[in-house]
Amino acid sequence: MVSATGLVKTYGRGKDAVAAVRGIDLQLATGSCLGLLGPNGSGKSTTIKLTLGTLRPTGGRIETFGGPAGRRSARARTGYVPEEARRFGALTGRETVDLFARLQGVRGRAERRQRVEEALELVGLRPEARRQRLATYSRGMARRLAMAAAWVHQPDLLVLDEPTSGLDPLGTDEMLALLDVHRRRGGATLLSTHDRVTAEVACDEALVLVRGRVGAAGPLDTLLAGDDSPSLLPLMRSTAQAEGLDG
Repeated sequence: MVSATGLVKTYGRGKDAVAAVRGIDLQLATGSCLGLLGPNGSGKSTTIKLTLGTLRPTGGRIETFGGPAGRRSARARTGYVPEEARRFGALTGRETVDLFARLQGVRGRAERRQRVEEALELVGLRPEARRQRLATYSRGMARRLAMAAAWVHQPDLLVLDEPTSGLDPLGTDEMLALLDVHRRRGGATLLSTHDRVTAEVACDEALVLVRGRVGAAGPLDTLLAGDDSPSLLPLMRSTAQAEGLDG
């Protein structure tokens, strides 16, 4: 569903140019989950935006569904959860998810109602919370709602930037359960995370990014072998040292 070769993204020009992504290759197949791991500033969010087509690469290429990233047909098959989702404070949770369903082309009223309730149920938003306005939502509730809005049209591809950030353990479990449902329906997921539990449960393979480069890549269980920490920091640090990028 996603293929990138020699992907480069540079901000600015001349001596002020900053390379955020430096020659990344990646492949994401149907029914799989690829994790982007790495410290802040490693290029994870830039890679996600290039996948969505909201940024254009400076070099290399990236395709989704066999064509250029960001085209309309690809957006219709994609659900996206940013690290900080915008809140439409005057709307209720249910109204927000219904709005996203309409924007993504779910037209029939009965079908849209069913999909909205299914998405809200899967992310664990209680009936009373669904009636609340977003202005009253906690960060964790807003995170759950953003996931429901991304998934309500049942996309083929989910792109998630730190999807469990701000969630309690129950919320994390419910988010991972939704990703499992998505996988069993044949969907693919690209996600960035700092959380080992999220990575281990959700991801088949991972890229460890260090300063915009791929420091390590492969099956998640192989990359994490011997690391007893619940944090991914030891893996990121050891990868940076091995690549000579820790200075």
